[in-house]
Amino acid sequence: MNEREQLLNKLRAVQFALVDLGLFLDTHPKQQQALEMYKQLSNEQKRLSDLYEQSFGPLTAGGGGNTDYWDWVATPFPWEVC
Repeated sequence: MNEREQLLNKLRAVQFALVDLGLFLDTHPKQQQALEMYKQLSNEQKRLSDLYEQSFGPLTAGGGGNTDYWDWVATPFPWEVC
């Protein structure tokens, strides 16, 4: 597994955990430990997304932060790289 795949797998795991915690918080909104974990994972998702986009290009059409040109099509889409 190359560096790109490893980073995507880490990002996917964090995103999965965020969805799972979000569902838990829907039924336990006052659970402070879960809310704190959700905040930490949100920060980690942002960090991993930024790292991926700096190294390999945007993950989404609005990702990458380039406003000088539309860079979404400048690199292969994430699913095109094996």
